[in-house]
Amino acid sequence: MRKSWLALASLLALFHSPVNACTLWGAAGVASVDGTLLAKNRDWKPDHLQSLRLRHPQQGYAYLGLYADNGSAPGIKAGVNEKGLAVVSASASSLPRAVRLADSERHGILAQLLRDYGSLDEVAAAADKVFPQSRPMFLLLADAGGLMQVEIGQQGRYRLVRQQNGTLAHTNHYADTALLDAPQKVGVSSRTRLDRIQSLLARQPQHSLAEFEKLSQDRHDGPDNSLWRNGHEYTLAGWQMAFPPADAPKLHLVLANPGAAPLTRDYTLDAAFWAQPARTLLP
Repeated sequence: MRKSWLALASLLALFHSPVNACTLWGAAGVASVDGTLLAKNRDWKPDHLQSLRLRHPQQGYAYLGLYADNGSAPGIKAGVNEKGLAVVSASASSLPRAVRLADSERHGILAQLLRDYGSLDEVAAAADKVFPQSRPMFLLLADAGGLMQVEIGQQGRYRLVRQQNGTLAHTNHYADTALLDAPQKVGVSSRTRLDRIQSLLARQPQHSLAEFEKLSQDRHDGPDNSLWRNGHEYTLAGWQMAFPPADAPKLHLVLANPGAAPLTRDYTLDAAFWAQPARTLLP
């Protein structure tokens, strides 16, 4: 049943040519009642399965990651490490895929960030070393002290924004076009989702983890342009985190693998959690 569903989804994707997408948002400082908040809705072709894995690398920090296990773009898509640094990503799909992958010397950097850095301050100090290694993409990072948004463009150029008291949001197009060698093509979905999450965040001065869980499920703009999508692309996971100032980080995850009932789990990322052996937690 599941294999047939995936095969059909892959066939449909050939005709619809969907645009890879994700929505990222967060709140920090006076804009949150639960410490720093970080969220990602992961949208992609429903042609693969995902898992949640606890990793203990030989060198560096232990980390928890949301992985695409197969399909056209496998690998880690969101994560948090034992020091309390979290990273979520979004595709720079306002650029053609060939452009994003044109420089073979550049690669994804999520696992590197989680393994090697324990705070936003550490990442900021190493920014000129780390971000120029990356292919074009968007990142939103968080720790107990705030948020960091990074737009990584072509030829290793990047723009970094810190936020300690307020909100940040990003979808799949560049705010800083100076990072690009040629004009981008901004998709309707990317612009609609960014406008929607920014308007929802602006409705009240303070936010909570429970509210972010509800925002993740927003279907205001139809199957293709909403925050939670079920059109040509699907929202395959919802990742929401809180970093309370005097408590362990908390993760709320909805894993919506194709052909399976959605799984919802809540994790408290305390010392006991990180003491577990490396393993796959979901599905």
